[in-house]
Amino acid sequence: MARKARSNNHPRPQADNPFVHVAFSPGDVFGVEVTGGGAKQFCNTDAEYRAKLNRTVAAAGGIVGANALKYPGIPTVLSFRMRPEAIAKSHRPLNLVAEADMPVIGHAALDEMLVEATPREIGLLSTVVAERDTKVLRANLSAVSEVAAWDAQAKLPPPLRGGSLDATRDMLRATGRIWIKLFRYRNEVVQAATVTNLDAILRAGKVAGQVLHQAKGPPVYIIDAGATLSNETLDELLEFPGIRSVAPEPRAAAEPGNAAQTEVAQSTFERNPPPDAPIVAVFDTGVHPSATLLAPWVSSTETFITPVDTDYAHGTMVASLVADARGLNEQHASFPLTACRVHDVCGLESSSAQIGDLIIRLRQALANRPDIRVWNLSLGSPFGVGDDGFSDLAQELDGLSDRYNVLFVVAAGNYVTEPRRGWPCDDSFEDRISSPADSVRALTVGAITHIGSPVGYVAAGEPASYSRRGPGPVFTPKPDVVHVGGGLETPWTPQALGIKVLHPDNSVARGAGTSFAAPIVAAMAAQTWHALGTAPRQHGLSPSPTLIKALMIHSAELASPPRTPLHRRYYGAGVPSDPMMVLYDGPDSFTLVFEADLSPGTKWRKAPYPIPPSLLVAGKFRGEVVMTAVYAPPLDGAAGAEYVRANVELGFGLLEPDEDGELQFNGQVPMKGEEGTDGLEKAQVEHGGKWSPVKIHRRVFAGVTGASWALQASMMRRANEPTGQDPLRTIIIVTLRSVDGHNDIYNEGVRALAALNWITQPLPVSVPINITVR
Repeated sequence: MARKARSNNHPRPQADNPFVHVAFSPGDVFGVEVTGGGAKQFCNTDAEYRAKLNRTVAAAGGIVGANALKYPGIPTVLSFRMRPEAIAKSHRPLNLVAEADMPVIGHAALDEMLVEATPREIGLLSTVVAERDTKVLRANLSAVSEVAAWDAQAKLPPPLRGGSLDATRDMLRATGRIWIKLFRYRNEVVQAATVTNLDAILRAGKVAGQVLHQAKGPPVYIIDAGATLSNETLDELLEFPGIRSVAPEPRAAAEPGNAAQTEVAQSTFERNPPPDAPIVAVFDTGVHPSATLLAPWVSSTETFITPVDTDYAHGTMVASLVADARGLNEQHASFPLTACRVHDVCGLESSSAQIGDLIIRLRQALANRPDIRVWNLSLGSPFGVGDDGFSDLAQELDGLSDRYNVLFVVAAGNYVTEPRRGWPCDDSFEDRISSPADSVRALTVGAITHIGSPVGYVAAGEPASYSRRGPGPVFTPKPDVVHVGGGLETPWTPQALGIKVLHPDNSVARGAGTSFAAPIVAAMAAQTWHALGTAPRQHGLSPSPTLIKALMIHSAELASPPRTPLHRRYYGAGVPSDPMMVLYDGPDSFTLVFEADLSPGTKWRKAPYPIPPSLLVAGKFRGEVVMTAVYAPPLDGAAGAEYVRANVELGFGLLEPDEDGELQFNGQVPMKGEEGTDGLEKAQVEHGGKWSPVKIHRRVFAGVTGASWALQASMMRRANEPTGQDPLRTIIIVTLRSVDGHNDIYNEGVRALAALNWITQPLPVSVPINITVR
């Protein structure tokens, strides 16, 4: 059967053009000279300035003193709030707090550094602010706008701050349980005293609840906010210096964009799975026992929820898309042949669940099936994420991903409130992604439509009107990718435009939601992992969540046109629509997949880079470069907005001699000076994705002269991040693609690569099982 060209006019990938893996070589790493720009002073730190700053120190000191009398041995936490232009780690007031003997214990918002303080340290700090006058101390002082104690208001979520005490109590009790997190102190004795004192407060108040232990740091306390929690005890908790946050326990639910389903008759759902179909774990409301059409696809089941708490509808629909999304939707070209079996985890109530319960169930479910590599979570909070911190459920997913070497595929969440959103749109809607879609390890999936209609909110291929958008906290790019989730027509129904799914009674229904886009991507991820194999390779390469995520994102970018920053917040990298694109090239492109181990103070470089000759026209490079880098940086929940603890910088460019004849790297993708590559730290975070563990760069060259091309990467860690850690393994994928219709680029690239004697091997070991067109 003839293959059609893709919509972006590039030929389809071919099974004899596999991506090529380039093994890491220590010889590619070299040291660099680290030079600092010196301390920068942002304003005049005269006596008036120092007196003003010391007034904030004195106000904080009053709270520190009162806490020390009531809870001796437990330091109060102070927030050093910095000027917007001084939030880069090179400007942090580290010398200032060191001279005051104040340990740094974390961060809150991007401009807030947290330190421990007792009355002794308050005195030292006041003296340093008033008297010390070195260049470094003047710079540190100029970076600080205020010093504040972490008081009861700081402990509350932003929507609860500033209200009356009675209103605060009522809102804290709104969900029935309160979620309490402690500070993670550096001193184990102090940490133990904090836990002991909190336990004593709860016992004295006869408060019921449970403790959720954490892999790092103190436990989370989940307490009953009903009849057992008095106002007096609640007030005492808000004043306790060891508590970092007090908030209503969040809830999450499995909620489509529209819950109303309309039965339809047409479907070509496949009744039996292929013999070698991989498994996707679906953590949801469970597959209904009466869904006999789906039964052959369910390889195993685990149950946490009794039938009284679930109707199995959502879980059945999600699982059916893992099995055969294309068959359910009458072979529509927008759907891949998903063809994965399902490990059915009935772990979510049909209404909603509190995240403490979800975390306990998830921990047990993964411990019971550590062999399953891809887990689908089509659930979310009804509210969008904030700017300054990552949600507790997202952080839990990150930890479980690391512990069990699994990839979570998470729905971006559904925006279902009015006003309804069309396309194109501006950024005025309250439609940010919801927890746990902010997980930095997860592959987050938004939704597009696949059918157009005059009465639809958007046209085919556009972001669905309910699909939540990025960015995540601290401008982390989310969603990562999108896929078909069904459309809605006015007033708000999927009757004609929804995605077809299997109903518990074996009928086929239409629905809409990011819940339905996620399982399609989860199945593709599982097939990609399966195609990479599990047997040891001659030159290394172990499939990992990072590698699979990088391949999925890169394939989506290859299939997508360049988009504006606003549009990327809805589309992410785009649609990984063709499973072959995840692992194979078309004849007009050449893709290398690198593994690089990066450490601070060094650079990694591959040069000379193999360029297919047809992309060099009269000595000038003419073609497109698409680069993706994905890595799993160290994470620290105590660091607030600085949760991600390492950053990778990536560049593709030319090696050119300087005045002394030394070869220097001149980056071309991205180019120095582009938005987000220079300037203030905040601008680099917002526009350049600094500290984001996913980097995507692309550029079309009309003709750039240069003989020696190179790929280069480096990494840096956050301030106060421990030294001596293992190098950061980074996956870097680079595709060179013709813009002139040359169809021998892959073969030319392979020949150019062979001439370099790099250690290489084909990336996939088998062709994905879902490329057959029925």
